[in-house]
Amino acid sequence: MERYEVEVAVREETGKGAARRLREQGKIPGVVYGKNREPQSLIVDPHDIANKVNSNAIFDLKIMEDEDGSAEKEAEITMIKDFQKDVIKGNIIHVDFQQISMDETITIDVPLNLVGEPFGVKEGGVMQQLMREVSIEVLPSDIPEELDLDVSELDVGDSLQVGDLEVDEGIKLVDALDEVIVTIVTPSEEIEEEEELEEEFVEPEVIGEEEELEEEILEDEEEVEEEEEEEGTPDYMQ
Repeated sequence: MERYEVEVAVREETGKGAARRLREQGKIPGVVYGKNREPQSLIVDPHDIANKVNSNAIFDLKIMEDEDGSAEKEAEITMIKDFQKDVIKGNIIHVDFQQISMDETITIDVPLNLVGEPFGVKEGGVMQQLMREVSIEVLPSDIPEELDLDVSELDVGDSLQVGDLEVDEGIKLVDALDEVIVTIVTPSEEIEEEEELEEEFVEPEVIGEEEELEEEILEDEEEVEEEEEEEGTPDYMQ
């Protein structure tokens, strides 16, 4: 499991205006919370986390009490629980860190890696992957980067479920064991399913002006920050 050290600063100002000023300085707002600590607003350098937000990496968070870095608390062990991106530019605009303990199990989603070419695909079938990741309960130090699933023996009409995954000792599967991960269907079955999906699809409303989109993003973030300050630790951390 990858582990990084990230230096952040305490954020005294909150709200839309403060967040905008931070981004103009090349920083982003963030928050850290956990069941054994009060939520705390942070100033984060997005370059420190840009290529790591989609991983299950561990972050040793060094929180600087003073802007000049003269006062430093003991590093906290955390993971990124959530983050927001600008819908136009794609850059990170807010990040949530969750405090963890290396001695306590956590529930986390891990990517699935399908191994091999199914026999049924070689015979003209089509492979449909219904799950891209699974939830597991595991100690932070034992989090796998991905879980492999051998699909080479699958024929048309066959499928593999969560219960077919082979996991190391200490890893508990959280999803229902009968939930289907991958199946091999005939081409005609795939076409029918695609047509059903097209009929159900509704075109989303698109806002034309970039300014309106950015305004909505900032308003959403302000609501998130207000909820964090009012509610304290989220329910899933109780």
